[in-house]
Amino acid sequence: MKNAFSHPFLKNRRAVSQVMGSVVILGIVSSVGSVILFNGMNSISAFTYDLSFHEASKNQIHREDIVFEHVRFEPNTDNLIIDLANIGTVESTIVSITILNIDNQEIISNWVDLDQTIQLKDNRQLVLDLLDDAQIILVQGSGTWNDPAYVNSEYRISLTTARGNFFTTVASPFNT
Repeated sequence: MKNAFSHPFLKNRRAVSQVMGSVVILGIVSSVGSVILFNGMNSISAFTYDLSFHEASKNQIHREDIVFEHVRFEPNTDNLIIDLANIGTVESTIVSITILNIDNQEIISNWVDLDQTIQLKDNRQLVLDLLDDAQIILVQGSGTWNDPAYVNSEYRISLTTARGNFFTTVASPFNT
């Protein structure tokens, strides 16, 4: 019995070389890949274009960002000084502030109206005099931050903006 590969014209026959096979496969993959890439880029562009038609005020809610730079409890007084920085891309208006003693859940201030505007890329200092404002009170001890009733506590300070965003920090007297 004869071997099928012993025939002379089958021995000299060759398949596609590895180089030519790689070039053909590369051509197929790159053509299909470029179609997928350009369709994806067009879809992203269309999505971005559609976002531009939404209401501007709703888009600005997500672009508002305020950072507490420093909180200072003035010794021997009831004053609280808060330094804020607007690092967002829109102007922010602080509508109210709430201060809560974390240790005993005492509300020091509850939704105190401020109406302070912080311009874009600007910082603002808020000075709160706790005796002058009827909504903010230190009720225990001498009514100053260095009183033992307040000096060793932590306070959650929360701001609400006109767009409805809420920013908060935790501070303690003489340790911020």
